[in-house]
Amino acid sequence: MIALAVMAACGTQQPETVNPAVARPAVVPAAASLGATMLSPAPASCPEGMLPVPGGRVVMGQTGDEAGTDEQPVHAVRVDGFCMDRTEVAQQGQSTPWVGVSHAEAQAACEARGGRLPTEAEWEKAARGGCELAGDPATCTEADMRVYPWGSEAPTCALANHSVVGPRGPTRCTDGPGPVAGGQAGAGPYGHVHLAGNAWEYVLDGYHPEIYRSDRPDNPGGPASGDVHVLRGGAWDTFSTNMRASNRFNDGLKGSTIGFRCVVSNATPVVEDVNPMAWVEATVDVRMSSGDPVAGRWLTLTAFDAADIDQRSGLPAPGRSPLAESGVQPTGDLQQRVGIKLPKGVSVRFSAALDNGRAPPGMPAAASGGIGWAKQNQTFTEDGSSGLILELAPLPMGRPHSPRP
Repeated sequence: MIALAVMAACGTQQPETVNPAVARPAVVPAAASLGATMLSPAPASCPEGMLPVPGGRVVMGQTGDEAGTDEQPVHAVRVDGFCMDRTEVAQQGQSTPWVGVSHAEAQAACEARGGRLPTEAEWEKAARGGCELAGDPATCTEADMRVYPWGSEAPTCALANHSVVGPRGPTRCTDGPGPVAGGQAGAGPYGHVHLAGNAWEYVLDGYHPEIYRSDRPDNPGGPASGDVHVLRGGAWDTFSTNMRASNRFNDGLKGSTIGFRCVVSNATPVVEDVNPMAWVEATVDVRMSSGDPVAGRWLTLTAFDAADIDQRSGLPAPGRSPLAESGVQPTGDLQQRVGIKLPKGVSVRFSAALDNGRAPPGMPAAASGGIGWAKQNQTFTEDGSSGLILELAPLPMGRPHSPRP
């Protein structure tokens, strides 16, 4: 899953010397184009376990070096006040997040409580804070670009349960999601905890990489349809850059630890006028550069948006999340075919990694059997074979992992 972003960088990219976990400043449009704060009150009272979030504008997106193309353009939207669960929803009788449910099951669980999943805009309002919190409280400005729920301090294990990225690779804070009631040190501006780390969280919106624009409606609710949904917040096994409040992910990527929290609001999310996402099925063939059989625990195929590829290295620019991913159990044949579902018409760059079950200390398990990158981008407008053969080669030993997944 996301681990592939770091594994890929381990191959040929030299480590950067910048602080690995601090997002660089974003450049936002002029305040006049973002608009006034337009406050509306928070609910006077909330159901048990929920905290109020005042309505108003929130700046969405980021343009720093860690931001993906789907986080742009930076813009501001207005949402009505709402109540949101202080914590991720816990499995009944347990203290840890309720994970392993589908998007529809999570929405049904919220509806049973008289609520729904938060929209992407509501989630970011709760995680990032609105334009009333910094700078000019009447106007949305760059000062309203909170990087993380707690502010601008780099993620640590005290602030978020995640995989901390350092000069020699990632180190997990824990071996799984922690109690939902923890994480107070990294609480968001309105008191919600684990908005960064612990478990990815479903939101109501279907995923669309081009939904961001300057003229979105109040209370935006995403595209009218879509089987792939937005995830927010990062998880215990994802990296420091995924802790950013603006970071977007989706449940089409395999292996994610996904939970959810609910909101209660009188607002009706507005379906947005955007062309629906169309997907195609493609296949890629994978073999070992050594000529050995493709054997091990798991073979992962990942596609990154070509716009997120650094032209100098041929690898994803720091912090970019995959666009699509799939995996198969290796068959032990000399060549393995892997299918993947991709956005139609989007140029992508493929990579593959093999977990052979024998990862030495300091090497990511998912690439322990080797990793390979395509040298060219590919675009699919219909189902079919890519005609591509990816060759897996061992990760170089004795070289530090890139500190910027």
